[in-house]
Amino acid sequence: MIRKSLMLLYALSAYILATVTLLYVMGFLADIGVPKGISDGAVGALWPSILINAGLIGAFGLHHSITARTSFKRWWTKIVPAPIERATYLYMTAIMTALLVLFWHPIPITIWHVKSGLAVGLIYAAYIGIWTMMSAATFHFGHFGFFGLAQAWQNFRETPSKPSSMTARYLYALVRHPISLGWMTAPLMMPHFTVGHLVFAGATFAYIMLATPFEEADLINEIGEPYRDYRDRVPTFVPYTKARRDQAVLERKA
Repeated sequence: MIRKSLMLLYALSAYILATVTLLYVMGFLADIGVPKGISDGAVGALWPSILINAGLIGAFGLHHSITARTSFKRWWTKIVPAPIERATYLYMTAIMTALLVLFWHPIPITIWHVKSGLAVGLIYAAYIGIWTMMSAATFHFGHFGFFGLAQAWQNFRETPSKPSSMTARYLYALVRHPISLGWMTAPLMMPHFTVGHLVFAGATFAYIMLATPFEEADLINEIGEPYRDYRDRVPTFVPYTKARRDQAVLERKA
């Protein structure tokens, strides 16, 4: 029981750390309320800064992609107990985020700077709305499981975990990857948008485009035909595009 209690405490600490990490990233991108924002620090040469920052995003994405693969998890759970596998991933993500922030090179070259009070308020409202959407998306398939707490709690109570299932409701009825969509759009919702933001947004976009096919292959292996059907019906990132495309195909055939 002591071991299970320690696992639960470990997972709870990971959940709190993950929440703090996400809040820090929100502040980092917006340059608000954090010790180091995306435009803070000594400014260096342009192209080395771009390459270093893109490399940091790439390293973060590579960590995410490798640790998210089913084959890695099968190997990893031989070392880390399954009930705290997800929690351990969150600790690793927090470390990768800290490295990204620590070694990020500011590139405060202005691309646009909105100064109207109303427009600035609307942009920040959209920014907060995107993060709220991303948070809401985690509840679709189990918020506490997504953040590793449910697994440790089930282990503590000695209750079986629920098998994976496929449901297409709410945000997931509009797009297959609302969280990835949020990561691609949040860096753009800035009243003062710099080259640093552009590099963050561009590198994140490139990573998501490269990683999504691998993620979906894992989902097909795990869920099977229901996910194939879901993939055929629901667009990847942009809502309603499949419906418009299917309608256009029907009109061409008519």
